[in-house]
Amino acid sequence: MIGRKKLEEHYMTIAEVKALLEKRKAEGMEENPEEPMFYEARVSLEHAERFAKLKPEQAAELKEKLVGLFDWLDERMAAKLVDLLPEDYFDIHVIFAKEEHQPSREEAEEILKLLDEYRPEE
Repeated sequence: MIGRKKLEEHYMTIAEVKALLEKRKAEGMEENPEEPMFYEARVSLEHAERFAKLKPEQAAELKEKLVGLFDWLDERMAAKLVDLLPEDYFDIHVIFAKEEHQPSREEAEEILKLLDEYRPEE
């Protein structure tokens, strides 16, 4: 890593990572059809395929809406909420357990209402 530095940092949801890895896999297939991805990338893609609950566009949109909902809700926690899609106040309470700000019951209900709009039908 000599000579490399981090220029910026963004938090991505699992759905967004899945789309990125699928794009890289397609690019790798053009270059080397026998081994399009490194082992770590393949394992990451399998994980993302298994656990992504939303489409990448929906996940990005929901993350942006969550960040805009409250001043204290940052991109990292919004991505975590999108990935986990908590179902009740206690789930949200657990997600924020080690965070500086604990959402009130009313704030959690508002978050849940927004998440319910995007929650996939099972």
